Amino acid sequence: YRLDGGGEMNKVSGYVNALGTIAYVSQQDWIQNATIQENVLFGRVLDESMYNKVIDVCSLEQDFETLPAGDQTKIGDKGINLSGGQKQRISIARAIYSQADVYLFDDPLSSVDSHVGKHIFENVIGPNGILKHTTRLFVTHNLAYLPQVDEIIVLKDGEISERGTYQELLEQKQEFSEFLLQYLYKAVESGNEAMDEVEPLLYNSPLSSELSQIPLKSEQSNAEEVSKSEEKVNEDAQADEERIEEGNVKLSVFLFYFKAVGGTLCVATIIFHVLCQVYSVGASVWLSIWSSHENATLSERDVYLGVYGGLGLGQVLSMFLAAVTLYIGCLNGSQTLHNILLNKILRAPTNTFFDITPQGRILNRFSKDIDVLDNTLPLVIKGWFNCVLSVLAILFIVSYTTPIFMVVILPIAIVYYFIQRFYIATSRQLKRLESVTRSPIYSHFGESIAGASTIRAYKESKRFIKESESKVDCNQTCNFHSIIAER
Repeated sequence: YRLDGGGEMNKVSGYVNALGTIAYVSQQDWIQNATIQENVLFGRVLDESMYNKVIDVCSLEQDFETLPAGDQTKIGDKGINLSGGQKQRISIARAIYSQADVYLFDDPLSSVDSHVGKHIFENVIGPNGILKHTTRLFVTHNLAYLPQVDEIIVLKDGEISERGTYQELLEQKQEFSEFLLQYLYKAVESGNEAMDEVEPLLYNSPLSSELSQIPLKSEQSNAEEVSKSEEKVNEDAQADEERIEEGNVKLSVFLFYFKAVGGTLCVATIIFHVLCQVYSVGASVWLSIWSSHENATLSERDVYLGVYGGLGLGQVLSMFLAAVTLYIGCLNGSQTLHNILLNKILRAPTNTFFDITPQGRILNRFSKDIDVLDNTLPLVIKGWFNCVLSVLAILFIVSYTTPIFMVVILPIAIVYYFIQRFYIATSRQLKRLESVTRSPIYSHFGESIAGASTIRAYKESKRFIKESESKVDCNQTCNFHSIIAER
């Protein structure tokens, strides 16, 4: 059995009853790459009245006014266009909207300023908040909230050392009371706590007389704002959608790759492939000439055999050199492009690149795209050379032996041109779609891993599995049609 209902803790001994549904707000906020409304609803049906009430108690209305599309603003990877406080309040809103029976709050107010935190506690978590009829387990580092809770549980070395109401723990004058006294003494003495946060701890408390002797700082010092406004974010930053190129591959792309491979290796690869095919055609033509001389003398046969053997040896040697130069060139090109990509990534500005580019897209570039450069592209180039040069060689041999065939080549070439034109456009776009639909798989996987505890707590694992399967199906559909188009 899982103690927290979310799969994060194993029961060692004893028993626990978890009745009803559970909502969980982690200390490390987790936001989906979706709109703010979708993050709050979290797969549930929209109830306008409940939704507006949740937005109000979480102080999100003013934030919507500053965002370009309000609650329909799409949040980028890891909430790139929101501050830490905004993301935490959205997490709290998600929990409230779930209308669960039990709420687990793991220090959710640590990322918001003191005034917003006070508003959320009073209107959400506190005894008069929207969740007052539910069970709330509230972990906090802010002692100012303790007088308003029903029961305080003090942990020491992972075990319960004290428990009771605020007044009961103070009257016991044990470790909690001593810790609270030290906390208040340092806070009031240094002026780091606003008086409106310290006063609730002193109200009707036996610690009041002990703290009355502490010399307070000047009024100006005590009046200083403890809370700082939430960190500024680039509100105009929007998740950048991955573009799908259309039309022919630009010549500049080919030239850039050839430059990465190296001009010498490109020329050498072409020369050796051409020589390999020339030797192959020459061997076929020479064999044809040899076979037409049935009555050749012994010396002539030796000449025919020597030339044929020389052509075969030249073909093997040129084939070997063509393969070596091709694979060395492709390896050099792959390393060069990888280093360029890595250099660009490491020097990319945070606010204009990483804030709007999902991690899945970056992973896709460094994984699948580099794999294509390493493994797929060399085979494709080799196959292209062999196919093109073989076709040209066959056409040459047939035309040489049967000149009338040249009359038939022209209409066949025209038909082939239109078929190839349709095929290349289709195949090219399918491969682009396959590449673009792969990035969301990586992004969704990383997002699900990061929010695993939240997903399990809300019992949304099946929905996320279905979403992942849907993205994989979309990618594999494009991949399947791309493979079929090559047949």
